[in-house]
Parts: sequence; C-alpha cells; structure tokens
Amino acid sequence: MSAQVAAATDSWEAFAAALAEEAAALGRLHGASGKLTRVLIANLPLEIASAERELDAARRAFASASARRRGMQARGFGKMTLRQVCAYAPRRLALPLNQRLYELTTLSIGIRISNANNRALIASGLERLMKVTAAMQRCANEGPRTYKRRGFIPPPTNSVLVSSRA
Repeated sequence: MSAQVAAATDSWEAFAAALAEEAAALGRLHGASGKLTRVLIANLPLEIASAERELDAARRAFASASARRRGMQARGFGKMTLRQVCAYAPRRLALPLNQRLYELTTLSIGIRISNANNRALIASGLERLMKVTAAMQRCANEGPRTYKRRGFIPPPTNSVLVSSRA
C-alpha cells in the first residue's frame, strides 16, 4: 500500500522539491562544517562541542533528505544517475534541477575540503597534547630521583592523565 502511495505522489514537481530540500540540507551541513573549522581554529572547547552536535544534526538531516530523493529517483528512473535524470527532465524543470545539481556538486566539494581541514586541525591538536604530556613527564622525572636500596628508580614510561580542562 505504501509503495502505491509513494508511486502516486512521485512527480517531477515532487522530485524537484526533494532535490531542492537536499541542496538546502547540504548547504546547512556546509555551514555547520565551516563553523566547526572556525571554532577549532579559535580553540574554544565549549563551542567545539556545540559545533560538533550541530554538525551531526545537519549530517543526519542531509542523509534523510538525500535518502528521500534517492528513493524517488530509484523508483522513477532505476539506475540513472542524477545528472542523467536532470538531463531527462521536462523543459520547465530542467533549469532548476540542473541548478540544484550544480549546488550539490560545489557544496559537496567544499564540505570535503572542510572535513580535511577539520581532521588536520584535530590531528594537530592531539599532537600538541602529546607534546605537552611528554614535556610534563620529562619535567616530573628530571628532578631528584628517589633512592632505592639498589639504585635510582627509573623514569616511568606510562602516560600522564590530563584533565579535560587542560
């Protein structure tokens, strides 16, 4: 029954609306990814957590919109690509559909660049944290060592716990 209802509501206008919704959701995802990049650069822990939550919500919304559009596309056009579907569209919808396809293409490229930048920023932050931890270990172990009966205690090789506020 639901397949019949979905097939009855599938039209070029509904497909164009689903594609526009997907492009808008990808735009919000791009904005959230850019916000995460800015707060990672500013090194603001509370805003980083907030931006991560916002990015996850935008990612879920985009995945939902994309799944709806892909379902309509698969029901109506089988294995045709989105570019082929946009080329096959009626003349009155060809321009808006191709515009949305262009938006999806450019925004997805921008998101890939932002994600690569965010990964690099997070990796450099973790590397900085490892250097700080190593420096703390060296400082703690370079002072006067405790004498044991059979010699000095060797410096520890295990890690130092650092609070989340550090």
